Amino acid sequence: MATVPLYEFIGVYRDELIRRCKEKVAKRSALPSPTKADIDHGVPLFLDQLVLELRGGPSKSHDISNGAAEHGHDLLLKGFTVSQVVHDYGDVCQAVTDLAVEMDAPIDTEDFRTMNLCLDNAIASAVTEHAREQQVTRDGHSAELQSLAATAIAAFEVLKTGSVGISGKTGDVLYRSLQAIRALADRPSARIARPEIAEPQIR
Repeated sequence: MATVPLYEFIGVYRDELIRRCKEKVAKRSALPSPTKADIDHGVPLFLDQLVLELRGGPSKSHDISNGAAEHGHDLLLKGFTVSQVVHDYGDVCQAVTDLAVEMDAPIDTEDFRTMNLCLDNAIASAVTEHAREQQVTRDGHSAELQSLAATAIAAFEVLKTGSVGISGKTGDVLYRSLQAIRALADRPSARIARPEIAEPQIR
């Protein structure tokens, strides 16, 4: 059976893919709840940029990274967690895969690789920007450590799904976060002194 170009598949089923992503977001119980504007910004923008990338013109990977960073920034300002930002992009991959199976539309393997690479770039940029913004809006080593740990966990969760590879940009985010955590732990000012425990008095 002949394969279907992914950019054609997305063009035909774009509205259905967006609808499915909205459904997936609505089913998640994490708060705050996203608004229609939140969903209508990140997913459609990514799909449009992905189509341009798949068509083989000038690479749009830079635009994808910038769009994802802006999306991560916007969601942080509205109180979203880094995990919620990551799930936005994971939903796209799942929606495309599920619909292709349902429609019996075999997608070219190379097109799937391109999509996963674009997802990797988007997720890494969104997570990095989200974490950077968090660090700017907080003070103290404890808050910095929280931000780094949240970023590392989010990156690991993405890698665990198999949507992107460990050698990609999301893997780099995980590695840099762990390195930063180690560096933070080695700072003298970050070490917590153990409290003195008084010897019991014998009466």
